[in-house]
Amino acid sequence: MSNINDLKAQKYMESESKRYEVETKKMQTENERTYTTESKQKELELKKMREDYDTRLSNMKNEQETKLGEIRQKQTRSLAEENDRLKTELENLRKTHQEQVEEIKMSQNNELTEINESHQKTLENSRDKFQKANAKLKA
Repeated sequence: MSNINDLKAQKYMESESKRYEVETKKMQTENERTYTTESKQKELELKKMREDYDTRLSNMKNEQETKLGEIRQKQTRSLAEENDRLKTELENLRKTHQEQVEEIKMSQNNELTEINESHQKTLENSRDKFQKANAKLKA
């Protein structure tokens, strides 16, 4: 009887071993399928995240380039306006300076004319006095 029990026990062990192997393979296959599915899904999510990031980065670069272009244009306009203002200011200063120079020249010419006239009067007065004094001496 022990032979029969041993055979039964052996068959039971073999069937349990096969069942265990089949169950393990089934679990492995199922886990591999789950892993593959999850892995693909996560890779797709990662790819989408990268594309979104690249899109946002590209949009930000475009916005920054646009803003930079606007700032440069504004600066160029401001610089041109400042240069125009500077030219106008320089022209006004030159005109003012030239007017002042002309005024000083006129003033000095008038002063010289007055000095010459005064000198001429003084010379005439001195000549008249000399002639009177000379006439008294001769007389």
